[in-house]
Amino acid sequence: MGCGSTALRRAESAALGECAQLEPVRSAILKTMTSRTSALALAASASAFALTLLVSSCSEPVDQDPAQQQAGGGPAGGGMAGAQARAPEPAGSQHSHDEMRSALETVIEDATITDTDDWWSSLRDINRELQKLQVAPTDCKAFVTASALPVPTGALAAIAENGSRRTAVHSFEDAEAAQLYVQNEADGVERCEEHTIIRELEENQVEAETTIEELEIRSGAEDALAVRRLTESEDGLQRDVAVVLRHSSTVVGTAESVEDPMDKDEAEELAVELEAEAARVLSELVGEEIVAPEPEPDDDEDDEDDDGSEEDSEADS
Repeated sequence: MGCGSTALRRAESAALGECAQLEPVRSAILKTMTSRTSALALAASASAFALTLLVSSCSEPVDQDPAQQQAGGGPAGGGMAGAQARAPEPAGSQHSHDEMRSALETVIEDATITDTDDWWSSLRDINRELQKLQVAPTDCKAFVTASALPVPTGALAAIAENGSRRTAVHSFEDAEAAQLYVQNEADGVERCEEHTIIRELEENQVEAETTIEELEIRSGAEDALAVRRLTESEDGLQRDVAVVLRHSSTVVGTAESVEDPMDKDEAEELAVELEAEAARVLSELVGEEIVAPEPEPDDDEDDEDDDGSEEDSEADS
């Protein structure tokens, strides 16, 4: 869904005037929607539609979930208290922005790249606006809102966009934090394979229904997740396939929007391509080559090989 969509135009119209004081936040939200590189979008487990709904009705107070009050970027314990113009310096095993940008530039040509500094000053406001969304089932809201942030809690990030493909690096202070992030995404995909995002707009209600399906993927990374997502709203259908890889404290996700329907085999073929690109970026950062293992032979092929060997043995005798 692009920035010229009917839902977005209506949302902007409804918000005109009352959101003027949050224009920088609106700009950041629009940029998130345009780049479609949020953690959730990279896992193909929610929609940029969620952020489309945020540009409306910015003035009403929101009761935040305490667990979400510190969401977004930087050291895990620091939250957004005392928000500053620039993100913190790398800590622990985190890569610098220059290192992450260099890895993305090496693998992806002619990409537009942003990093934590570009998002930092708006993360708290984006998170506050995310709390205004309704999500059904209700226990999926934490998954949707946390994953929709462009920079996960406790991470530094760099994000590259080239056409319909987006690749992001999330660098955590240690391997345990990175592993927990990927595990939470995987758990969310499993629990929230069907969910609805709703936004009240004065006299109107806008909603989108999302379906997620996990795909099989082989990778040399320590953790790997591949999914395809279908989001349906009054503006039509939005389709994504994405792969997220983790090795040590570094997470790389690559996602691509697709126009035409594709069956599961076609989606898994695209996932293989996305895994290869994510693995190249990950290899640049961790200093070792991340290569997907060769597929194991099917049982039928094993039986045929065994039969062939027996026949060869009989012929030799």
